[in-house]
Amino acid sequence: MIQSTMNNIKSFSVLLTCCTMQASDLILCLRNNEDNVDVKVYAANNRKEDLPSESLCEKTFVLPNIRDKGYIQSLLQICKQYNISIIIPKLSAELELLAKNKSLFEYNGIKVSVSSLDSLKIANDKIELSRKYSQYMPVQIVAKSIQDVIDFKNRCNTICCKISNAWGGKGFAVVDDIKCDDVSYFHAYGKKHFISFEQLCRVVDKNKNHAIILQEYHAGLDYTVSLLADHGKILYMCGYVGYLLEFGCILYGEIRHNNSAYNICTKIVSDLKLDGNVGVDFILNDDDSVVLLEINPRINATVSLVSKAGCNLPYLRCKQLLGYNVNNVNYEINDKLKIRKRFEAEYFI
Repeated sequence: MIQSTMNNIKSFSVLLTCCTMQASDLILCLRNNEDNVDVKVYAANNRKEDLPSESLCEKTFVLPNIRDKGYIQSLLQICKQYNISIIIPKLSAELELLAKNKSLFEYNGIKVSVSSLDSLKIANDKIELSRKYSQYMPVQIVAKSIQDVIDFKNRCNTICCKISNAWGGKGFAVVDDIKCDDVSYFHAYGKKHFISFEQLCRVVDKNKNHAIILQEYHAGLDYTVSLLADHGKILYMCGYVGYLLEFGCILYGEIRHNNSAYNICTKIVSDLKLDGNVGVDFILNDDDSVVLLEINPRINATVSLVSKAGCNLPYLRCKQLLGYNVNNVNYEINDKLKIRKRFEAEYFI
């Protein structure tokens, strides 16, 4: 059971940026917190159709694209107008931009839940992360030619590809000349995407906009550790396995402790001095060994499972940013908890 760690916590407001309809559980983590504090949640996105239901939020906003020159000023204007206390970014592509402008928001009394720019340059970059922590990760290269693809295929039995600047499962495919022709996999719910070796060669040869990463493919279960860090020190963490995923989000999974994954997280968080909410993705093998895939130095998609299990990491992060002491609280994690997500419809005029 979660016990309140502070008395007389004042009401505050949170703005979730690049927020999508998949954030409903996160919104409820903040609003239905263990201290019964009135947390007002706002949501912003550059696409109105992607925003969560207004019934869950105080208000939703349509902002410019994060690459637009006016994005930061538009964001700051909303924060001032609606007295926003904390900004929580939901998209990895936005993290470095907010880190560069963190002082501007803090000058105006607005906390930004983002780690330091130096830590993000490794943790938020698939290529740099592999260079620094290759001992934990699959064999990986950045393919610049068809010959690179051929040479890498000769090194590894099974390979996959991913785009360097994409998250949430976008741009990922497993190279399999048989399954790529199996129509039952086309847009199949909870299934991975497959392409042929020939198609991979064409992608690498013709692609000019993205760095294409080739990686040795490991076919174990998806495993994630959600954690809260304080400038390199992990305060709380909890791992869980995913049996069914869609767009990087676990649809069926359960809490599961794994010492190997926890030790790797402790090492990396300490090395990079990561701060705030972090999600670390692994592949879990049959023998309980793990292979590191990537780090999301932000709120991750299934952090609500940890909240339901006994440790409300998003709310704790808010308290941490507002100056409350969140260290050394004894949270009892329900290690038998499972999650199954279902789709719901919303009807409106």
